[in-house]
Amino acid sequence: MLYADVIIPLGVESFFTYSVPEEYEHSVTVGALVVVSFVKNKRYTGVVYALHTNPPVGFETKPIERVIEEGFALSGSHLKFLLWLSEYYMTPPGEVMRAALPVSMRLESYTSLSLVNGWEERLVDESELSREEKEIMGVFRERGEICMAEVEKLLRRKDVYVAVRALLEKEIIGIKESVDDLFKPKIERLVRWKRKFTSEELDGILDSLKRARAQYKMLCDWVYYSDEHRVEGLPRTEFIQQIGSSASALKGLCERGVLEIVVQEVSRLEVSKGEVEDVHALSGAQEKVLGDIQGYYKEKDCVLLQGVTSSGKTEIYIHLIQETLRQGKQVLYLLPEIALTVQIVKRLRRVFGDQVGVYHSGMADSARAEMWRKQNGTNPYPVVLGVRSSVFLPYKQLGLVIVDEEHESSYKQKEPAPRYNGRDAAIMLGKMSGAKILLGSATPSFESYQNALSGKYGFVQLTTRYGEVMMPELLFVDMKEYRRKKMMKGSFTPVLYEEMKRVLENGMQVILFQNRRGYSTYLQCDRCGSILKCKHCDVSMTYYRYRNTLNCHYCGSLRAVPAVCQECGQGHYVNRTPGTERIEEDVKQYFPEVRIARMDLDVMSNKAKFRALIDDFESGNLDVLIGTQMVSKGLDFERVKLVGVMDADSLMGFPDFRAEERAYDMLMQVSGRSGRKGERGKVVIQVTDMQSRVYQLVRKENYREFYSQLSQEREMFNYPPFSRLIQVELRHVDEVVLRNAANELARLLRERLERRVCGPAEPDVSRVRKMYRIQILIKAEQGLSLSKLKAFLKQKSDELVKTPIGKGVRIYFDVDPL
Repeated sequence: MLYADVIIPLGVESFFTYSVPEEYEHSVTVGALVVVSFVKNKRYTGVVYALHTNPPVGFETKPIERVIEEGFALSGSHLKFLLWLSEYYMTPPGEVMRAALPVSMRLESYTSLSLVNGWEERLVDESELSREEKEIMGVFRERGEICMAEVEKLLRRKDVYVAVRALLEKEIIGIKESVDDLFKPKIERLVRWKRKFTSEELDGILDSLKRARAQYKMLCDWVYYSDEHRVEGLPRTEFIQQIGSSASALKGLCERGVLEIVVQEVSRLEVSKGEVEDVHALSGAQEKVLGDIQGYYKEKDCVLLQGVTSSGKTEIYIHLIQETLRQGKQVLYLLPEIALTVQIVKRLRRVFGDQVGVYHSGMADSARAEMWRKQNGTNPYPVVLGVRSSVFLPYKQLGLVIVDEEHESSYKQKEPAPRYNGRDAAIMLGKMSGAKILLGSATPSFESYQNALSGKYGFVQLTTRYGEVMMPELLFVDMKEYRRKKMMKGSFTPVLYEEMKRVLENGMQVILFQNRRGYSTYLQCDRCGSILKCKHCDVSMTYYRYRNTLNCHYCGSLRAVPAVCQECGQGHYVNRTPGTERIEEDVKQYFPEVRIARMDLDVMSNKAKFRALIDDFESGNLDVLIGTQMVSKGLDFERVKLVGVMDADSLMGFPDFRAEERAYDMLMQVSGRSGRKGERGKVVIQVTDMQSRVYQLVRKENYREFYSQLSQEREMFNYPPFSRLIQVELRHVDEVVLRNAANELARLLRERLERRVCGPAEPDVSRVRKMYRIQILIKAEQGLSLSKLKAFLKQKSDELVKTPIGKGVRIYFDVDPL
């Protein structure tokens, strides 16, 4: 008997052993997707981890029920990488598989109901049924097998549960757990000529249609359209729109044998449009950097490229991609945000055409599944452009991994598990695949920069902008002083207002950066000072004026704005700390003629909106772009001559050792959007604390000095990059239970780890979705075995939850938290 160890896509720690039926012995391979029964006969798609002939001891195995797709399997190297993610980030392998596979490739059972055989014998008299039960019986008689959600939908009622339960108890209907293949190819109905007709034949057909005017007109229009556009067929919906709106006329032409409708499978993936261009020639500085990178690759796998904003890093990437494709290998190009893929994919497709595939979580699941199948097939995309989830795709001959803006915190997955870092995962994927890795940034992360200085990575710098364009002029403006003198114009200091006026009058563009969404970050009582908070989370609610609601950005709950203070009952709520919505209102007030757009998560809900906005701004149809940190990351607009940072102090008000690093990165990155071509640009940064050392270092534009100052403190207090961190988070609905459990776990850990244990401490937001949270931070100095440390943490955590003090407490691990 052959047995298979299967990974179930759930948060369970171990593998589960199933027997392999004889009929599947040749099709079940390591990495295959199989349907198995698990817990109360629910069915899941699992991934085969190993095959062996050792029967398990102590229980009888269930058989594998079927193989999802013959010949489709994760490769051994791909499976090895996913299991590394599981081990390194202390996440059950099932949760990694759940994140890696599109929904339609990890099928799960759903509760399906149907009439049982012989139900008529059990139901002698229908009068014993209630009215609701009779209605439900009618649904089953008409539809056969149907799930609970469909019963509710058909009857337009939410109270069917009691009646369904009664029918189950009477054994008239039964439950069936089934698995459906959710992935279906995209089908298109194509209208085309039935066969090739001569001119004489067409004339004869038209003569016969003189009394059928609709068909006559449709055929005339189709003859003209197909000849002019040189097409033999059109999708049915497009045919009706372009040629005629009469579906009956089309049916008539098909019945006469003139046209036909054929069903064909089409791809959901984007297709490149436009002609392919040659690769642009590099400048002298770029040529030198490219040569240095290739030189380092002879000895090292990973190179850090530090290039100032608008220095032309992307052109260097393109030359490296071209060289990799010549070798017959694949390229993975990672970006931190979906918004950036819009501009970069245009540039890459201008050079590489249909060789570029795009993958990110914003795609429809069916398109993601199709991308998976393509990459696992015989004709994969040579270049994959995507965000952090792109590391989960299968790669057969990976030769180059590019991580652009490698410092970005967006590469870190925070919720749900696995809490992986896309940059670090990509580096490991590259090493496992024997590929070369290039990290690019104007402001590298401290971890990457330290690896470069120590010689672990190769290190090259590009210190000048492409075309000898000057870096933008930085102006720091004291908001506190202008507020005291009552000279502010809404959210604008006089300096920013005048600069905006000058730039807009010259027909150029402006970007305004405010790292807060909504109209006001919070509402505060003008009498007692209390702040409106979410009922489910320990966080203030953001006010949105256009819909007059309060919104929690953690749990998504909404509520109306109270007329009076809910604490004192006398005061009224006033707006504090303006968000992007308020900035937009101020621009409309002081610059009523300008064309404005806002880029934040509230308005940019999908990729189509990103693309439309970026195209409009790029083509000059917009004058002012207002946004959160989305506008700071790698966007390239040649007509932007002014960037305004509305409230720089808000970037640093966090109790986090990385706060200053993030603020510096953000200010340098958003400043880099100004003056990328032509005349020198300006950046106006509005602040209240003019003496902050971050602002002093930003003025100098010297990253090495910035790193040197902050790294001394990091080394003194044993923080990254001079140590590794593991965050242990405990959650429970009862705050007292949680505190007791956290104190006990900290005590257990300190028995061996001593000073390495920090906390327990409450995070910035100590309650989310009614669950209280407490964190314990573990500092692991260099040289300490991480694998042994993780095993110890897991052991003590398991011990805690088995005791009365830890009952019901959930424990999560975050390796290398940001």
